[in-house]
Amino acid sequence: MRLIGLCASILLLAACGNDESVKVGLSTRVGSAKGAQAVAGKVEQQVEAGNGITIERVRLSVRELELELEGDDDDDGQTSGSDDDLTPGNSRHDDDEQEIGPFLIDLSAEDLSGKVVRVGNIEVTPGIFDEIEFDIGKLTLAQAGEDAALKELAQQGASVIIDGHIDGQPFSFVSSVRVEQEHEARFEVKEGEEPNITINIDPSGWFVDDKGQRLDPREESARSTIENNLRRSIDAFDDDDHDGDEDDDRDDHDD
Repeated sequence: MRLIGLCASILLLAACGNDESVKVGLSTRVGSAKGAQAVAGKVEQQVEAGNGITIERVRLSVRELELELEGDDDDDGQTSGSDDDLTPGNSRHDDDEQEIGPFLIDLSAEDLSGKVVRVGNIEVTPGIFDEIEFDIGKLTLAQAGEDAALKELAQQGASVIIDGHIDGQPFSFVSSVRVEQEHEARFEVKEGEEPNITINIDPSGWFVDDKGQRLDPREESARSTIENNLRRSIDAFDDDDHDGDEDDDRDDHDD
């Protein structure tokens, strides 16, 4: 069931676009923000988050991912699409922005090992882009449409579900946390090339407070701190070489 839902999301992502558009690969990775090393060196079926906590599955409901063309000075810090536009795999283009969403990120087993995992494609108009924005949040059942995997999260009012074990006992952390972020990154999309955007998820600090003490995901008193940790743990950047690090494009377009 999980595989079917994930494949459906990938097919929807790949289906959008037109004859004049170019593919931008969309990938994701679970690991530290720098370097392509696994969170704790594990490459099996779980990520060691520390303090007796392991993570075996991570699901994120991405409402929208947007690439902004250079020269758009009217950005207000909010995503431009309305909630009425949120249907799985819907691609939206205007003069300054290229958007896709919603879609599901569903990672388990070896996908949690620190490697870059391909999720799908975004179809965009060629040009120079200078900002990546993403919005992770819960969907309504109507917005989830016929995508079974997205509907599962929508039924629980969830944007994020983390499954794992704590002290050998299973847990499922279900949250409706909203994560919105803008990332400045100057890169060019050309015909005949296929650049890549990576969404990086770093779980190493999810279940610890600012003093390094363990946070129990089963305890409601820990929820707010864990959700704040989640907000800080997700980033998106251009990553054409698929190494899990942001590309250094500063010299690519110098005058």
